[in-house]
Amino acid sequence: MQTSQVDQLPGDLDAIVVTADLQGRETFESSRGHPPRLLGEVVPEELENEILPELGIDPQRCGAILAGDFYTVPTLDRRGGTGDVTAVWQAFGRCFRWVTGVAGNHDTFASDLEHVSQMGRNIHFLDDQEVVLSELTIAGIGGIVGDPRRNQRKSDQHFRDCLQRRIHDELDILILHDGPGVPEQGLKGSPLIRMIVDVLPPPLIIRGHCHWETPLVDLPCGTQVLNVDSRIVILLRSP
Repeated sequence: MQTSQVDQLPGDLDAIVVTADLQGRETFESSRGHPPRLLGEVVPEELENEILPELGIDPQRCGAILAGDFYTVPTLDRRGGTGDVTAVWQAFGRCFRWVTGVAGNHDTFASDLEHVSQMGRNIHFLDDQEVVLSELTIAGIGGIVGDPRRNQRKSDQHFRDCLQRRIHDELDILILHDGPGVPEQGLKGSPLIRMIVDVLPPPLIIRGHCHWETPLVDLPCGTQVLNVDSRIVILLRSP
């Protein structure tokens, strides 16, 4: 868990919670005899009841951005697997003003993706779409570059087309599951996405998928990349 200050937030927000790749489950002790829930189902409750109140933040003045991969197999004998993360999104939706984000390559949903928005009135699932929330224009592209016959993958050309559609002058935040690599700093990512971002730079990319020890990087093109793989970052308004 990390907090970070930002220069500006919309007037109806005091914070934005950003996270991805919480691929785990609660402990057997805390599950109290029930099947252990996905970690992403537990985290919103802890944020709402403990962490945000300690920071003096009303959860209803807090948005949440999810950058994908919240599933872990029930046996916990390996990380990931592929499964339904609807309950994770709904848990965030119960706790926060709004939730938006994308699917990771390990994620499926109880309904098909065209109807994922029915998870809740304040839940905004994005895949080659954008939404305006609290005066922020946010776009999202789910999955990763790869064989489109596999779960949550898009061909090179499909991903390229999505990026070129969604990056524009009014965009504030671009949410991706994978994102641009920064090989000059030894940070993994997609060369294809980096190539396009270098030409069409959005102000801020939020991504997961590959863990970086350094969570925030400034690209030469001016784009900031926030990597929240296996971490939770609370963005707070600067005093």
